[in-house]
Amino acid sequence: MPVRLLPWQPEYGTAMQFDADAPDFGDGDDVVPDLTVEASTWAPITRRADVERVYLVDGVRRAEAHALDDDGGATPALGLFGSYAIGAVALAAGRAGILRDRVRVERRYLHTSNTEVPDRVLAFQRTQLAFTSRTVPTASRANDLVAALNRAMLDEEARLAETLSEDESALTLIDGPLRSLRSPGRSVVGYVKRIQQWYVPKAELELLQTLLPGERTPLFLIPGSAQDPLHLAEGRYSWFVRLPAPGPHVHYLGGVLRLECSASISPERAAILADQTATLLPRLASSPVRDPRAPQNLTPIGALETHLTHLLGDRRLIARLLAASIAREEAA
Repeated sequence: MPVRLLPWQPEYGTAMQFDADAPDFGDGDDVVPDLTVEASTWAPITRRADVERVYLVDGVRRAEAHALDDDGGATPALGLFGSYAIGAVALAAGRAGILRDRVRVERRYLHTSNTEVPDRVLAFQRTQLAFTSRTVPTASRANDLVAALNRAMLDEEARLAETLSEDESALTLIDGPLRSLRSPGRSVVGYVKRIQQWYVPKAELELLQTLLPGERTPLFLIPGSAQDPLHLAEGRYSWFVRLPAPGPHVHYLGGVLRLECSASISPERAAILADQTATLLPRLASSPVRDPRAPQNLTPIGALETHLTHLLGDRRLIARLLAASIAREEAA
């Protein structure tokens, strides 16, 4: 096959990982998806299913500064000042709006210290930024602290999605896999724009080459495990949806999303959700003119991310405030 480009701007990586010689089932070598829960043979599915109201949940995070704390241990304790914000967009009657009362901004000082570390409050004019101290006992590297910050953000996203999903007349979309949701409603769907686990064998994966925008694959079942804390124990129904491609120069996988919902609902209910996403998401696909992660980073999500990032504040100012706060302690 001739070379085709992937649509994201390079500084954002790619929307996928793919090993053509060894398809990755993702959750372990013993995970074998059931490809027959909706159809005995794989073929494109085109069924329209409109939805009156949609909630889209997402978050942004930022590492503000790394630190070392000489707390008297054999080696200095690692530290990370980090911020994150989560929120949601509501779509109804052709209009979109950020749910201002659902936005949360949190700041953390995550560390590996064995001793108590106080919270740190930065003051600037009439604004106070409080970094809540939290120890991460399992961390041994700076990247572990970044992962812990990301985990805290995802947990907040999950709690917001659970609250919004109590309205089962609406479709609730959460950015990323459905991990750590304690009680996802019957209309919660995770959409995975950066695909690292394909789950289906290569023969079925080739169906993606034939999908047109607005078409989807049949459902497949990813079995769950009570021992796996990252995924839903009851398993997940999943499917792929094709978005409009930015042009003929883009590889056919460059406009694909993987979606999933809880397997606690019936296959028939999951098929309705799949039809709704295949109808809705092509309309929300972003343009490469405006979004470096087009088309997978949906237009309302891009607007929400911009708003949340603004709420995090100026990172250069926060860095200066952190440096000044620590310098004052040193001089005291």
